[in-house]
Amino acid sequence: MKTSNLFMIIAVCLMAFAACSSDDGPSIDTTPADIRITFAKPAGYSGELTLTDIKLTLTDINTGKETPFNAPVAEDMAVTLKNVAGGYYRISATGKMGYRNSDLVEKTVDVAAYSDGTVLSRENAAVSLALQVSSQPDPDPEDIAYRGFVMAEIFCAGTANAQGGYYYADKYFVIYNNTDHVLYADSLVIAESDFMTTMKQDYKPNIMDTDMAVAAMYMIPGSGRDVPVQPGGKLLIVDNALNHTVANPNSWDMTTADYEWYDESTNPQFTDIDNPKVPNLEKIYCSTLTLWSPHTQGFKSYALARMHTDKKTFLVDYIYDYAYHLTGQTGEADMTGTSYRLPNSWILDAVNMSTKAGFQWIVTSPALDRGFTYNSEFNWDDSRFGKSVRRKVVAMDGSRAILADTNNSTEDFEPRVKADPFHVFGMKK
Repeated sequence: MKTSNLFMIIAVCLMAFAACSSDDGPSIDTTPADIRITFAKPAGYSGELTLTDIKLTLTDINTGKETPFNAPVAEDMAVTLKNVAGGYYRISATGKMGYRNSDLVEKTVDVAAYSDGTVLSRENAAVSLALQVSSQPDPDPEDIAYRGFVMAEIFCAGTANAQGGYYYADKYFVIYNNTDHVLYADSLVIAESDFMTTMKQDYKPNIMDTDMAVAAMYMIPGSGRDVPVQPGGKLLIVDNALNHTVANPNSWDMTTADYEWYDESTNPQFTDIDNPKVPNLEKIYCSTLTLWSPHTQGFKSYALARMHTDKKTFLVDYIYDYAYHLTGQTGEADMTGTSYRLPNSWILDAVNMSTKAGFQWIVTSPALDRGFTYNSEFNWDDSRFGKSVRRKVVAMDGSRAILADTNNSTEDFEPRVKADPFHVFGMKK
C-alpha cells in the first residue's frame, strides 16, 4: 500500500551515496567531562515521581565499547556521570519509577529510556531522555495463555548455493515456549516492520510509543486451543516447506516444518509453492503484491503478537498513513506512505535487526526492545548467507532450556550464528 513517486528512486539513491561518504565531519572533543542526564516524565504520568535502580549504558558508536553506570538519581530526576570521554554515544537506561495512581495508591513500574545517537562532550554535557513505561500493562485475560512465547531464531539471510548464488526460499522463524507450562499458539502473528533500522526518518505522526508500523503480518490459524506447544517446545515456520537440498545442498529438508507462509502473487513470473501437507499461515496483510521474503540483510525488525480482532476489522481500523521529509546530499523530497499499525499491547516479543555497521535506530518502542541484533556486518555482506540470529540460553530446568528475554536484543541474541532450523537449545559446554 506504499505510495510511489518520481522522487522515491532519486532520494533513496541520494541516501545511499550519503551512507558511503567519508566521515569528514567536525571532530569531537574527547576531553573527559561530567555528563548530566535528565529524565523526562513518561506520557500519562504527572505529580511527584521517584526514580530508583537506574542503570545506564553508554555505547561508543564508533568503537562499540560499552560502559555501564549505576548513578544516584537527584530530586529533579537527573543523574550525573563522572569523567565521560567525549564521543558519539548510544544511551540506554532502565530503572523503576514510583508514583501514586488516581486513588493515591503508591505504585511502581519499570521504565526505560533510549537515545539512538548523541554527542557527549564538555560543550554538550546536558542531555534529556524521555522515559517510557516498560512494564507489561494489565493483560487482556485471553493473553495470559500466550505470555512466554518468544522468537528463538530468525533466519532471513538465505543461503548460498554451490555456485555462490543467492538462494532465498529457505528463510524461517522458530517460535519457542519459554515457560514451564503448555501455551497455545492459535492467533499468533509474525510481523515485519515497515521502517528500516538502517535509515532513520522523522515519520509523522510518530506512533512508536503505542504501535509498530508493519509491512507484513501472517497468523497461525486456530480457534483457541488447537495449537498446543509444550514447555520448551517450538514451532518451525518456513517460507517454503520443501526439501531444499534438492536445489541447494547447502540448505535443509523443511518438509517437516509446522507451518509455511504462502502468497498468491499477482505476477505470473513470481509464484509461490504450496506444500499441501504443511498448513499455511493466514495472511493478514503484506505490502508486496508478489511474494513476501524477510529482508535478507536484516534491515527490518520483527514482532510476535496475538491478533485481537478479525482480519476484516484490522484492515479497516488499523491503517497508518504517515509522512516524512527525505534528504540526500544533492536533493530532498517530501514523502508519504501507508502501512498498518500493530498495537504494542498486542506484542508479546519484538526483535530489532540491522547490520552491525549500518544501524541508525530501533523501529519499536524501547519498552518492547532496547537493542538490536544482526546477521550482516555491513551492507551487502556476502558472509551473511547461512547465518541467523539465535536467542541465548541462560539456564536449564532439567532438559528444558530457558532463553534470555530481557527486552534487549543486543543482550538476548547471538548474532551471526550458523543457521539450523532444527537446533536443539541447551547450555554450551
